[in-house]
Amino acid sequence: MALHGGAADPEKNDLPFSNGRFKPTSDDDACFKLWNMYISQAQEYDKALIESWKSDMDGMLLFSALYSAVLAAFIIESYKNLQDDPASTTSDLLVQMSRQLALLSNGTVFTFEEPTSFHPTATSLVCNLLWFLALALALTCSLLAAFVQQWTRDFLHKTTMRPSPVVQARVLAFSYFGLRRFGMHTFVDTIPILLHISLFFFFAGLVAFLLPVSFPLMCLMAGVLAGFMLIYCGLSYIPLVFLDAPYRTPLSDFLWRSGNRLHGYIIRLHGLHGDLSLTEAMIEKSLQESSDRDSQCMEYTMKQLNFDTELVPMFEAIPEAVLSPRGGVRLENFKLVASLIQSSEPENSIVSRISHFISISGTSSDPANQVRDMTYCLKALRSLALLVIQKPTQNDVDDTLMFWFDRSLLQVLAVSDTTLRDHITPAIALVRASRLQSLKRCIDMVAQFLSFPSTPAYEKLQLADNAFHCMSSDDIDWTSKMFLEHFTDLRNVLMKRISDDWQDHLDELVKEAQTIVSQLQSPGRWKAALISILGEFLSRAITHAVTPIEMDVTWKTILASMPLSFFDQTLEVEEDEAAASFVLNTERILPSIVQPEMFILVLRLFFSTNRGFSFHGSAKCRSIVQSYLFNCQEYQRNYIVIQDTECHLEQCILRDLRTDETSDPGWCVAAIEALYFGLDHRARNISPRLYVFAKQMFDLIPNVSAKFNRERWWPYTEALTEWILCVDMYNKLYLSETSLVDTSPLDDIRALGGRLMPDIPIPEPPSNPESTQLNKQWAEDIRKYVVSMVVSIISKFIIASLEDPGGDLLGDWSGMLGKLYQYEGRIYDSIQLRFAESIMTLVSGVPWDQPKESAASQVFCDWVWRLHQADWVWITDLKSARILTDAIRRHKNHVNFKGMFWYEQAALDRCLRIIRDAEPEEEENGEEPEEREEGEEEKEFRMEKTKEDAEDR
Repeated sequence: MALHGGAADPEKNDLPFSNGRFKPTSDDDACFKLWNMYISQAQEYDKALIESWKSDMDGMLLFSALYSAVLAAFIIESYKNLQDDPASTTSDLLVQMSRQLALLSNGTVFTFEEPTSFHPTATSLVCNLLWFLALALALTCSLLAAFVQQWTRDFLHKTTMRPSPVVQARVLAFSYFGLRRFGMHTFVDTIPILLHISLFFFFAGLVAFLLPVSFPLMCLMAGVLAGFMLIYCGLSYIPLVFLDAPYRTPLSDFLWRSGNRLHGYIIRLHGLHGDLSLTEAMIEKSLQESSDRDSQCMEYTMKQLNFDTELVPMFEAIPEAVLSPRGGVRLENFKLVASLIQSSEPENSIVSRISHFISISGTSSDPANQVRDMTYCLKALRSLALLVIQKPTQNDVDDTLMFWFDRSLLQVLAVSDTTLRDHITPAIALVRASRLQSLKRCIDMVAQFLSFPSTPAYEKLQLADNAFHCMSSDDIDWTSKMFLEHFTDLRNVLMKRISDDWQDHLDELVKEAQTIVSQLQSPGRWKAALISILGEFLSRAITHAVTPIEMDVTWKTILASMPLSFFDQTLEVEEDEAAASFVLNTERILPSIVQPEMFILVLRLFFSTNRGFSFHGSAKCRSIVQSYLFNCQEYQRNYIVIQDTECHLEQCILRDLRTDETSDPGWCVAAIEALYFGLDHRARNISPRLYVFAKQMFDLIPNVSAKFNRERWWPYTEALTEWILCVDMYNKLYLSETSLVDTSPLDDIRALGGRLMPDIPIPEPPSNPESTQLNKQWAEDIRKYVVSMVVSIISKFIIASLEDPGGDLLGDWSGMLGKLYQYEGRIYDSIQLRFAESIMTLVSGVPWDQPKESAASQVFCDWVWRLHQADWVWITDLKSARILTDAIRRHKNHVNFKGMFWYEQAALDRCLRIIRDAEPEEEENGEEPEEREEGEEEKEFRMEKTKEDAEDR
């Protein structure tokens, strides 16, 4: 506080002490949450400790009070033996008087005997000594117990009287460390020791008390004392040997510490290390080899959950215990839940309880709670199935043969009327995969029994039959006529062992059974089973228009459940077995229903066998793939192309082009364009996959059927294919002025040039590769050849832009511009003419009057005149120049002309110059100049030319 009205010093307000009292500073307040964390942890520990002490002291006070009262009653009787008894003296005198009177009557002289002095017996001394000590110890325990209760109340009061977390935390730490420094733990532990010693003194004094009274009774109490001591010692020693024993005495801690002073003998006896107290050792031991106990705990928990409503927290906890946050499962926790899955009692089996829970569709009347409970239930089931499937296979023949999931569970899941199809679909697939694993394991076990060496044939058949009876034909839940036949044959062979007719041919039965089992173990049969599971998994998702929860994880888990190369098409399956892979054969394969992640799985399943192109609906399936690829969004298409590492999309397209089996060539042509975009054909560098596909397309184009040639976009597809190959060879054929670095694309140049410019021979490499001059000349010639191909392809794109006036821009115009940008070389006259004619065709469509979004408008207004940003030096042909001049005039003379575009004027100037330069040459050769109307540009150009000639003269 400021004195005499002065202002308070702001720096002093943040001091930790004011007037000798602590005051939290702003820095202390900033640690509010940290101190709260400490308080929450410390108070929890202290409260448990104080409560245990308080309850111990309450019992101690009650017992010591009753015990002291009983002991006092015994002492009241025993202390009399320590002094002379007046009644006994009177009795002695009366005895002497009666004897004296009797002697006097007989005339006998009587001599008076002095009474002997009193001395307490040894047994009385011992008895009273022990009992008084016992009473003193009992009362001392009562007093100390009262003190402990008072001290604990004071401890709690001191640590909670200030609300500030900083103050409270520091008081708590100060008090607790003082409690430890003064050994209050030892003090509290001493109180029951004193009470136990008092009890020993009581029983010992009781033996001494009874010795002069009754020897048999004394012997009985001595036996009780011995038994009491023996039991007490046993209770003290048992926890030292068995850490899980519930028995313990205050002597146990003393013995534990004493034994461990000998180089930690007792701790090492239990396989532990460190300086541990008895309680700490018990806790540490409880954490070792706990799997069996954990299983018993789970079984006990299931027994206590009598109602389905009580199962929901268990369902919620299972995924947390089973699934790993890094993906996969926690195999270490398998034993924890294995007993719950394997239990033969329905009430103790988590699978049976889940099945019943699903069959009644939850237990809550509230729809929201019902959905929540069912979600927990299905998540638990899916987690257990993942754990069982990913569990390593056991090869021990003594292992229990059983299916982890009952067959009825599949029926319950299949008919479950719930909206949670996204959870049910993967659950069914994973349960089926687990059952398939069990079925294969049983078949393998049968094969193992049949191949046991040094085992009689009948015993082999008996063991195999025992394993076979764990299976049923109902477990074969996929379509496979071959597998079912072999399964039935094996059953019949194993049954023959009990027939008298086969007793002399048991070895033949073993060989026959081995042959059948080897056929059942064929990888193709198990691949067919996986196809069935995956086909149903995807079909259910498509039918219900849902994306299964953790779809990719489910897919990979099912594939990993069998040790075979699933996508190896050389692994043959039968025709009926392959039917499940044709999930594509449905009209519901649409981007709005099937997400690209699922579509990729459907596509992979279709190509998992070599029968995808041989069944009657394969053409329809390919059309569905092509339509999906074309109709999906750009990001979806890019994802599909990236994920399709096996190039199945290309196979669908090329198959239709080669065989002409397609039912809709339009989708095939559209898919080619979509795939080119998905493979990023506008990228600077052509990817190897894109190059391979374009090369295959290029080879097929001349041979495709007329149905493809009649498609509207087929010319554009041809041009785009040629452009991709042209870009690739342009990038590979890096040309400098002096040398050719890479000659590898020459074959592609010959092929593409032969199709685009059949009348122009390709420049061949020089015969003398050492000649710098020849290499330089050839580099210029080959560059002219390649750039001419670029212009030829551009002409095709210009024509294609007129096919769809309202469509998107066709062609990689940025890439084409880059190839011609400021090109100063020459181009073949025939290619120039082709380019000029394509411009004239474009102008005839009046593209500048079309919407700006149209392809023709974008080509004419934004791109075609930017192909050369200098003076169009590669235009040298007179006929081409005249055509371009006429095309530009049509644009300028149009009623809706709004000005020249980009470098259109530069192109016109170049063409006019070529025309004017050619007129004198035509006159000298006697050729008639072409009659045409002279435009303003030509007039200006002629006047400038005349002026220049005059200046020269």
